[in-house]
Amino acid sequence: MKKTILQTSLTGQKGVNLIERIVLDMGFLWYPTQGIEAGIDGIVEIRDSVTGEVSNSILQLQSKATTKPFQGETEYGFDYTCDPRDLEYWLRGNAPVILIISRPDTNEAYWTSVKDYFSSPDRCGTRKIHFDKERDRFDTSCRTALISLALPKDSGIYFAPPPKRETLYSNLLRVSKFPEYLFAARTTFRTRRELWETTRNIEQKIRSEWTIRSNSVFSFTDLAIAPWHQLCDLGTVECFDTSTWAYSDDIDRRWVFVELLNYSLREEARNLKLRFNKQQECYYFEATPTLRPRQITYQSISNKTSRTVFRGYPNTQNPRYYRHSAFKAKFQLYDNAWYLELVPTYYFTWDGYKTDHFYEDRLKGIKRLESNSAVLGQLIMWSEYLSRKDLMDNGLQLIEFDGLLSFELDSGIDETLWLRNEDPYAKELLSSTEPLLF
Repeated sequence: MKKTILQTSLTGQKGVNLIERIVLDMGFLWYPTQGIEAGIDGIVEIRDSVTGEVSNSILQLQSKATTKPFQGETEYGFDYTCDPRDLEYWLRGNAPVILIISRPDTNEAYWTSVKDYFSSPDRCGTRKIHFDKERDRFDTSCRTALISLALPKDSGIYFAPPPKRETLYSNLLRVSKFPEYLFAARTTFRTRRELWETTRNIEQKIRSEWTIRSNSVFSFTDLAIAPWHQLCDLGTVECFDTSTWAYSDDIDRRWVFVELLNYSLREEARNLKLRFNKQQECYYFEATPTLRPRQITYQSISNKTSRTVFRGYPNTQNPRYYRHSAFKAKFQLYDNAWYLELVPTYYFTWDGYKTDHFYEDRLKGIKRLESNSAVLGQLIMWSEYLSRKDLMDNGLQLIEFDGLLSFELDSGIDETLWLRNEDPYAKELLSSTEPLLF
């Protein structure tokens, strides 16, 4: 008779080869079992891929490969029923045992820690393991999880994170443009309110990017142009280079500049369908004329997305209320550059316009539920929305923004190592595919 090697043997070796490649890609060492073995196909030794240091901390690994559909396979997962003798053998030893189920022809491999999975007596009785195709995929992303499993809790061994570029986003939106000139003139008015009341009797209306200090009016608009000749002393009009005030050592000059920036932002917010609430000191999306939801589309970090920024919430116990996406803002000077510091928040009204009586309680409730990624998503939305130029009218935009201040790191933070020790609810809140926010 001719010698034969069954296809199952080739599939089994392909499974081992697939595992070896993944283990080596992690930077670990792979020692295949040679000769006779009772249920362990290889040993993985943990190695620091940055320093090259080996740890003498190991994982035992058993491979089960197939070309067929997995047991009870769906789009999301499948089951595997362990042989009772294998399971007894794996649970008896003193080293962690990893079971890997693979389909080498499609480069699929899934893993579980046998002792951890069967720590419950109920599971031992069924001998069945359920694999989640997303959570349990065996690839290089499992590196930190394997380190945590193999190293003794009190070993004190530290492994440097592998090289990984990461972007950290601040909440500082850079001011890329402000008016070239700033104007000043003497006036008889002492407050903004006095001047505004006078403009009611003037046919030509004025914009709001101006302020009054000590009977002097300061503005980004030329005060020699009508109707300002009716509001200030034309003979005292002076023109300054705005940058000399923006970066002045004189704190009073810088405060005037900041006031003008704030009034300019409020003026331009109207073109972005935003309102400003003085009491809460926040900008928020105004209600739609019909009080129907308002949704905007914007470019997030990785793709175009949309967000509902105004909508009503019926409730059987309390009056109907409306939630508006909002932000608080403060202009800040850092390293000789001006930024708008953004703090995403929400504004609540009972009719789309007037502040809801339960505003504070509603805001506290939603803040308790929001994760870091949700806050970052809002921050990216506001950054992109405020940087738009197509919504401003007639080229009268006085200040422009060009994106959040960010930093590129050569070595990122791998959250999977410490998240492994968190409870399931904390993992859900803390896990994020978005970059970090600080």
